[in-house]
Parts: sequence; structure tokens; C-alpha cells
Amino acid sequence: MTQHANSANLPNYLIKENGGIYVELSLFPVGGGFEEYVDKLFNAGSRFRHVDYKLLMGLLYDYDSVLDAQGMKARVKLAEDIAAFSPLRKPLYKNVKIDAQGLFAEYFFEPVEISVIIEEPVYGEPDEDGVAPIISKTRKESVRPGKLDIDEFIADMWMKGVRFGIDIEAVSDVISRREAARMNIAVQLDPTEGTDAEIVEASEALRRDNSPKIMPNGKADLRKFQNRFPQIDLGERLLQKKPRVLGKPGYKVTGVLIEPEVPKDLDISALAGPGTRVERQEGFEYIVALRDGFLSLDIETNHISVTEKIENKGGVSIKTTGDLQLSGNEFIEHGEVQEGRGVEGKNMTFHADVYGNIVSQGGFILFESNLSGGSAKSIGGDVTANGRTFNSTVEAWDGHISIIYAESCMIFGDSIEIDRAVNCEIIGSDIEIQNAEGCSIAGKRVRVNSSTSCRGKDNMVSLLIPNLSATDAQIQQVILMLLECKKNIASKEANLSQIKSDPDVSRYLTLVTSVKQGLVKLNAVQENNFYQMAAKFTKVTSVVTKLEDERQELLKKVHAFKQELTYLIEVRNKQGANIHCVIPEVVGDTQVRTMSSPTGTSLFQKMKPADIKATLREQGQPKERIFHDDSGSVDWHYAMPEIEIPQD
Repeated sequence: MTQHANSANLPNYLIKENGGIYVELSLFPVGGGFEEYVDKLFNAGSRFRHVDYKLLMGLLYDYDSVLDAQGMKARVKLAEDIAAFSPLRKPLYKNVKIDAQGLFAEYFFEPVEISVIIEEPVYGEPDEDGVAPIISKTRKESVRPGKLDIDEFIADMWMKGVRFGIDIEAVSDVISRREAARMNIAVQLDPTEGTDAEIVEASEALRRDNSPKIMPNGKADLRKFQNRFPQIDLGERLLQKKPRVLGKPGYKVTGVLIEPEVPKDLDISALAGPGTRVERQEGFEYIVALRDGFLSLDIETNHISVTEKIENKGGVSIKTTGDLQLSGNEFIEHGEVQEGRGVEGKNMTFHADVYGNIVSQGGFILFESNLSGGSAKSIGGDVTANGRTFNSTVEAWDGHISIIYAESCMIFGDSIEIDRAVNCEIIGSDIEIQNAEGCSIAGKRVRVNSSTSCRGKDNMVSLLIPNLSATDAQIQQVILMLLECKKNIASKEANLSQIKSDPDVSRYLTLVTSVKQGLVKLNAVQENNFYQMAAKFTKVTSVVTKLEDERQELLKKVHAFKQELTYLIEVRNKQGANIHCVIPEVVGDTQVRTMSSPTGTSLFQKMKPADIKATLREQGQPKERIFHDDSGSVDWHYAMPEIEIPQD
């Protein structure tokens, strides 16, 4: 029979119930104590019965894996019971050979025998009936084949120094076969190497991609590269730090801990350059962008930065960049922009010749060299050309255009300054040209210091004057309504005067006013007379009240019409203000005329280039001509037609 050890003094995390010994993981002493309990248990001559050796090793040496598998609130079965380890069986287990470094433990298995004490009776002389009585008993010792027990083996090896890594399946197999065998019953568990901390890319935008850009319809746009200049959005993650992962410790067969080598760590903040910072997101450290801009990698400082501008030296062509659509704040190009190539961005500077098409969204465009056969369009910004501008279109309808030399160009802006313009179409609100030769010019305020023809083409200037017909019609309509209101007011006032001409009515109305204003106090008798008088003049009072109300409404309308009239006059005056043309020196064929435009320069914004050229070359009616000669000067100021406004 199996002897049972006392299991009443179990620690609080070991519970005996339902035919087993269970471990309450929520109470388990993570800081230590279980190993001491096991050691004390085995040395006290007890052992576990049907122990879960894998769980035992996990509790002793790898508690985290037990928690991962079971959960903190689990209750897991460790063994069926705690039993005594009989002293008579301990001699069955031989010594174990442990490697000097604890790498392995070797054991020699062989069949075992167990001594058994048998009591046999001693018979005396038979009696009369021939039956021999038992007069005593003798004890004889005999040897029988025995069998080792795996639970006893675990406890015995523990006490002999093998506390980790027993191959339970192999040992159990040898024990069951009862054969002689020499084998390693336990081997050392080597520590698991950890992983060094590393930096990985957190954005696909960090690398240039010169493959064709894929359009929303799935087709490839061979004019644009996928990502030539990495452009970064505010808040975009750039780099991620993968933290180091500590290795798992190993154990010698004696249970001695083998510490793994500590992985290398790194400081990601050392990589963060201007325009970036380190943030912790979702449990990881990232370098994120603090602004929209371009990615910059400085090999010398080993910094990653996001800058508002980027400089490119390779030019813009189908081989180098393809068409560019930039989201950063500033772009500087030192190379040539190939014919047909497009660059769209914000503030852009070009130091070499440009033959392509440039579009700025709300920023400036600066050409330090030539613009030839291309175009420049700044939406809400300015364009400056310090080189030669030839056969190109320059647009800045809401901005300022400054050009040193322009030839055969179309130039549209709010304000325009040109040193020399030859054979150009120029439209703007304010235009100042030092020398104009054979150009077509339209604007509200135009100054040409020197004007002449070019290759048989007159220098033609059109002054954009307002078409006042719509505004004048509105003014006349308001005037008519104002006069009508005043006429109705006069009629109401005449009716009121006629009613009040009756002395009795006049006295009653005066009394009513005095009573309402508290100027007259009535006693009881006077108050009774007053009510009788009011009954007499009820109809008259009603008519007077109605006329007064109608008069007040008409006075309000008069006030509103006057305000509207004032506004329309201001609009009219603004339409015709500061329209003039000054040409101090005419040295060749020059024409100056007026051109009616209800919307100023907006008249031309939706026109096709051919229509613009034709419109600017129209001779106009004789009454529209201001100047036509090949010499002299012009100093003309627009005089707006008078409009008759009635006085109060």
C-alpha cells in the first residue's frame, strides 16, 4: 500500500481538493518560496504522486510561460497527492553522474530487486488424528524483481542535485522496460539569445520610387514618377524603434540559472533632426514629422529631417524626375526643366533655363535664368523673371508680375512691371513698362515710358473703362422708387393736415397727446368727459392713426432707398476711379483707345489665346480713340459721365 505523507501543512497557494493538489496561480509566490518548499518536502521523506513534471519545472523556472498558457486566475493541477518516500525503497536509486559544468546528468539503469520478508509456520508432531499443529512461525527473507517509480526518481534526483531538465518520457520508458541502460537523464537548457534594438522604416514615402505613377483608373502615368522627392505630411511616422527583446535564461541540470547576453539598445532621439520629434504611439517610439515638407537625410550627422524646402540639382526631365507635384513649402531647382515637363508646387525658384510648365498654388515663382516656350502660372502669388522670357505664357491674375525682358509672350496679372516687352499681349489692372515694342496692352492704369512699333505692328494700348449702363439703370430705378415714396409721404401728410384743420379735432388730438405724455392730469369729472369725447372722435382717431403708421413705413423705405443709392454711387465711382494712361515718349506707331469692360480684366480670363489676341487688336469706334501717332506723348485720365442725383 502507498504511504501518504501529511499534506495538511500546504502553503496557501497549494490546495488539496477533488483528488489532487492544485496550484492557485493568483497566490503563487512569484518572488520565490516554491523551490524552498519543494526542497523541504523531498528532504522530509515525501514526494509528489503522479506529478505534472512540466508544470513543476514551469513553476520553478519559467513562471511567465505558465501564466501565458493558463492565465493569472487559473487553478491548475500539479499532482494527485503527496506521499511518503519509503526509506526501504530509497536504496533502489543509484548515484547520478553530474557533469562538472552542469551540462548533463548521466544515470545507469539496471533491473532492481526488492527484499521481501515471508512468515512460514513451524509444525509439531501430528496428534491422534494425524494433524500437525503449528507450534511457531519462522521469518525468511527472499528477493523478488522490483520496479522503479518515476515520482520517486524525480524526488531522489532532486536530492542528489538534478533539479532541472529530466527527460521524463525517456526515463519512464526505461523504467517500464526494466532493462539495463546508461543514458543522459537531463541536459542543460541553453539561454535564448535576445534581439538588439533596431530602427525600421515606418513610412513608404522614405524611399525614391522612379516607377511610373499609377492613376486612379489603374493606368500608369508615364509623365510622373511614383515618388521622386519623398514628401512628408504633418504627423506622418518616419522611423520606428523596435525595442530590444531580452533573451530567455537557460538552466544547468542542477537548476543554476544561466543568464543570456544582454541585447544592445539605442537612442532613437539621436536621429531626430529639424522638423521631427520622437513620440510614443501604440507602445512604440516613432520619429514623426512636425510639418508638411520634404524628407532630408544627412549622412554626416546621421539625422533625419523634414524641411520646408528641397533643392534639386539634376533638373526636371523624363529621365530624372518626370513631372513633379510637390506638397512642400519651397522648391529650388538648379538644373534645367525640360520641354513639356510640369512642376506644380508652392514657392519655387529655378536657377537654370525652364522650357516646361510651372504652376504655383498660393506661392511665388522665381526664374533666375530664362523661361522659353513654357508657362508660369501662380494662383494667388507672384511671378518674377530675371532672365529672358520668350514665347511663353505668364499668369498671376491676383498677383504681381515682374519681368526683365519679354518677347512674344502672353502676360496676365493684377499688377505688372516689365523693363522691355516686344510683341507681347499684356493684360493687368496696373501696368508699368519701360519700353514697349509692338505690344497689345489692356489695363486700367497703364504707364509706358517709351512706346514704338515692331515689325509693322503698332504698339496698342486699350484702357479698360467700365460699362456703367447696368449700374446707372439700378441707380435710376432706386431714384424712381425714392421719388414715389416721397410723393406718397406728401399725400399722407396732406390728408393729415386736412383732418387736423377742424378745430375740434385739432383740440382733441392735442389733448390726447398731452394726456399720453403726462402733461395734463385729469380729475374724475374730466376723465369722464374725456372718455365721452374719445367716443365721439373714434373714427377720426382711427383714420389719423392709420395715416401716421403708413407715413412712418414710407419714411423707413425712404431711408433704405437712400442707403442703397449711396452704395450704388460708391460702386459707380469705384468702377471709374483711377483709370489713366501715361506715355511720356512715343517714338513709333502707337494707338491708345478705350475699351468697355463691365468686369475689368476678368473679361479676358476665360478667353482663348487667339480670341485675346484678336480682341486686343480691335481698332474700336472713332469715339473710343484717344491717340494714334508715331510721336508725341499721352497723358489721359478717364472722366466718368455725370449722373443726376435728386437732392433732398
